[in-house]
Amino acid sequence: MNLTESAPRASLSVATGRRLQVAGQLVSLDAGRVYVVSWQDAAAMAANMAILCNLAYPIIRYAGGALIGDLSLQDNLMAEPLLQEGMAAKHLIPEIETLFGLANCPVASAFWPDTFPEQANARAVMQVQVARAMVADPDLLVIDATHWDDFVLSPLRFSQSFVTQFPWRTLIWATHDTGRADKLRVPLEELSA
Repeated sequence: MNLTESAPRASLSVATGRRLQVAGQLVSLDAGRVYVVSWQDAAAMAANMAILCNLAYPIIRYAGGALIGDLSLQDNLMAEPLLQEGMAAKHLIPEIETLFGLANCPVASAFWPDTFPEQANARAVMQVQVARAMVADPDLLVIDATHWDDFVLSPLRFSQSFVTQFPWRTLIWATHDTGRADKLRVPLEELSA
């Protein structure tokens, strides 16, 4: 599969709702759906994530990748709005605390201003990655399933919390590992059935 074949295509239809083509799969952007998509390799996935996150509409953000090592967790969270000369919404931290609280993975955001990524535990890094993606108030959140730590928080528990708190958003678990995709597909996509 080359980039052209897997490039995202968005369509809007009154009859079928808002839809987006992602990795050859038609993804609905309506009403709290959860999907698992996979690419054949990491390079194709990275290239497509860049394309997806640069679309003007719908707003898509990627939760994954490294945090900036010389910025605190709080500063990593604020990187996107500061680069866009804006400010993060005041409701963001309470939303993230509720999201992870519903998943029984409490957030200790009070420590984020003074904690750097190399000092942070896996839970805090995961929470900041998700929070950083949520700053843009996305229609669709894409999580890198390959680097998600299931021992910190199961994808199923997170997905349940996400669709409960944000029933108007879509969640995609993306990976280039077909075994990982197959393992996640049945329990996660049952949430949307």
